[in-house]
Amino acid sequence: MRFSVAPLPGDSGFMQWHDAMMMCARLPGGIPQEFRRRLWLTLSEKHLQARGVDWSHAERFCFNEWSNPDDDELGDQIVKDLHRTGCSLFCGEEAEDNQAMLKRVLLAYARWNKAVGYCQGFNMLAAIILEVMERQESDALKVMIYLIEGVLPESYFANNLRGLSVDMAVFRDLLRLRLPHLSRHLEHLQHDAADLATGTSYEPPLTNVFTMQWFLTLFSNCLPRETVMRVWDLTFLQGDEVLLRTALAIWDGLAARILEVHSADEFYTVMGVLTQEMLAYGLMDANKLVHVHMYNFTVVLLSETY
Repeated sequence: MRFSVAPLPGDSGFMQWHDAMMMCARLPGGIPQEFRRRLWLTLSEKHLQARGVDWSHAERFCFNEWSNPDDDELGDQIVKDLHRTGCSLFCGEEAEDNQAMLKRVLLAYARWNKAVGYCQGFNMLAAIILEVMERQESDALKVMIYLIEGVLPESYFANNLRGLSVDMAVFRDLLRLRLPHLSRHLEHLQHDAADLATGTSYEPPLTNVFTMQWFLTLFSNCLPRETVMRVWDLTFLQGDEVLLRTALAIWDGLAARILEVHSADEFYTVMGVLTQEMLAYGLMDANKLVHVHMYNFTVVLLSETY
């Protein structure tokens, strides 16, 4: 297939380019690093164009130097999270300047989308986007808008987390369908813990505690950076169903060790260790995750969920 880094004019040119990028994302190694910035930015600008956004006006509003009534409170929330941004861009000699840049982008998005404002975890998303956008703040804001409003379901980061709650419910159903042995084992652990517990406090499903954080951070808190970039590329191209497939692939990869666990407390302890191991060493090769595991779940997602 012939294609260029940027799409040719017209809808047909864009679709050919999109198909070519999809093919490229599935190849060993995925999207080349030098293509990634253009890929994310092209998709984001297409989204903004479709919405009829006057970017020059939006940019002036979002990055204005005048203080808005909500800026102080938002700024305090953002600053509390900056030190937790586990990203190389925000360490070392330039950390202070880079954190100020990250704060500007996060504040700009809060001004753009007042209904969402700032949510915990946005710092991790924006930090990765800034790295890929080569520290261009305006481009980073475009990508963040597209990710949150054009890729992820509506209300994913709203106060009630309605969009995320839907994905979590869908994921639990998919886990029962595709990994029934693991799902039954986790349900047994949950029931045993409930029988031992006193009081009437609600205990969320065991998978929620970890999977919800994976979804909110788009796996940046549990997978090595190379693998995260592969997942993000596919998510930008295909939508949030990629998050469901990736989570299934991860639980599939962890199943053998989780099936040896005998209590909910032991499960939490083991998962804490496994999460650190995944982040440091990777659960599996990125190509294997994309081709062997993730795409094994495509049929069930399309036929039984969507």
